Amino acid sequence: MTSPNGQDPPDHGPRGTKRRSSPSRLPFVDTGWDDYDRAPTDTSGVPTKRVSGTEDRRNYKSTRSGGLGTVLRFTVFTLVLASLVLGGLYFFARPVLYHAVADWGAGNPTALKLPFVADIVRSDLGSSLTEPADVTDAREIVFQIKYGETISEIGGALLTAGVITDGRAFEFEAIERDATYNFIAGRHVLTRAMTVDQIIDVLTKSPVSPPTIRVTFREGLRIEQMVAKLEYLEANPTDPAVKLTIDIAQYYQLATSPPADLLARYTWLKLPSGGSLEGFLFPATYNLDPTTTALQLIEAQLDAFVAQAPSQLFDLAPDQIYRAVQVASLVEPEVVLDSDRPLVAGVYVNRLDKKNWPTGLLNSNPTVNYANDSVWLQSHSITTWVDYTFWSPVGGSTPLAQIDFPEKIAPYNTYRQGGLPPTPICSPGLASLQAAVKPDTGDGFYYFLAKNDGTGGLAFAHTIAEQNANLKKYGYIK
Repeated sequence: MTSPNGQDPPDHGPRGTKRRSSPSRLPFVDTGWDDYDRAPTDTSGVPTKRVSGTEDRRNYKSTRSGGLGTVLRFTVFTLVLASLVLGGLYFFARPVLYHAVADWGAGNPTALKLPFVADIVRSDLGSSLTEPADVTDAREIVFQIKYGETISEIGGALLTAGVITDGRAFEFEAIERDATYNFIAGRHVLTRAMTVDQIIDVLTKSPVSPPTIRVTFREGLRIEQMVAKLEYLEANPTDPAVKLTIDIAQYYQLATSPPADLLARYTWLKLPSGGSLEGFLFPATYNLDPTTTALQLIEAQLDAFVAQAPSQLFDLAPDQIYRAVQVASLVEPEVVLDSDRPLVAGVYVNRLDKKNWPTGLLNSNPTVNYANDSVWLQSHSITTWVDYTFWSPVGGSTPLAQIDFPEKIAPYNTYRQGGLPPTPICSPGLASLQAAVKPDTGDGFYYFLAKNDGTGGLAFAHTIAEQNANLKKYGYIK
């Protein structure tokens, strides 16, 4: 058996032969049985004169019976004394010896394959092997093993978590059970009432599913509303023990200025210069891990767009995909009933046709609301968006065509600027995307309005005369 450095291990005592002690070895108890050639001493330690062999034999012959008794008494006395010395050494040195061997064995797992070493280590660890940290504490503790962690690191983490009382006990038992390489990375549920054996059983089985945070982005939200939703969820978690930790500022940065390497993964997505991901962050319910990053959430939303959008959309050229999403984003906030969506999409497509709609103006109220919100957002920090009311009607008695916006936002006022707004204005759902891919233009509608009859339906018109009649019919004018 060799020590970790390749040298012979310390000599821990005689085994059939006697050895002299040396400074580098554990102390050896000298029983006196090798002192026959030494000069005897009196009780003061001063050497006395040794009797010559002749005198010894002469005296033995002259006092035969007395000499034999003396030798026997001396022998008995020596044996008793030696047993007392060895017994004292055993009881006082044994704990130190065992602890030294236990520490050495813990640092040298292969040494534990030697039965006597394993027995010493087991004896030294004692109750920490068999008794839980706190038999009365059954509260669940979520313990996570990270990829690549060693058995020592896992034991240290268990000790820090208060689940065990001695990290060596965990390592020893894992080695004894040949479980060193069986621990599975992930989240595991433990208690302080578990023994080391029970803990190993849990850590070598499949981890529990991580807790998730349910985040729902409904149809029609713009990017800033999604940011506000995340801000609210971080401040008001449904479960205080499971909090979202996403970097919201980074999420907004990625959504409004997506990096080239991100866009390269979605070859169908061609944004205008300086364009954001507005319209492409699919509205859905996402079950997020608490540690979900901003990039991971953005990718999840883009992946959901690919999975949920109508397949016909991806048959289009990239610029036509973008145009369809622009139209769908105008349809989304206008419609309640899905049956009306293709007709509303048809109205906007018809208006884009200058042949029959010379002005080319879409006259879309949601685009004006979008522009108005954008002005407010520019002057307020992210943390205040959660308290803002988006999509509030704009203008009042002022005609929408007379509302001025800053230069960069002005093109979103489709009562003054012809054509589609520069970008989508929200995230449309599946029904709106389907409507934009297949708009109903056959009926030739150019106008629509809400019926205001509690159904949520829309009334459509071909001409301004029909539109005015509908305005009167549904109570807008007298």
